[in-house]
Amino acid sequence: MNAKTVNVLYKYADGAHFFVSDDEETLGLCVAHKQPAKAFAAVSITLTKLFKENYGQEVTFTPSLSLPAFMEWFMAQTEAATSKPSPGAAGILKWNPSQNGIAA
Repeated sequence: MNAKTVNVLYKYADGAHFFVSDDEETLGLCVAHKQPAKAFAAVSITLTKLFKENYGQEVTFTPSLSLPAFMEWFMAQTEAATSKPSPGAAGILKWNPSQNGIAA
């Protein structure tokens, strides 16, 4: 199986940063941490482990958005959400696969 870009749903809820995916290749992804940088970094590690476990292939996943860009996006979402009845931030981010350092 060839790895493809994974859509990862991000949600900030109850003081934790959650990353999950419904993509078939990465079923089981659920990362959460109170520190956004730690949760964000754990997604790549977890996706790589899941793909190895599910398909026996060494694939490295990297986010299409850098951590500073993610944090900027998160802060903008949070500020915009404070005026809504249920504050929070949510969105879909992409993680891209590469095998042996080559984009898949």
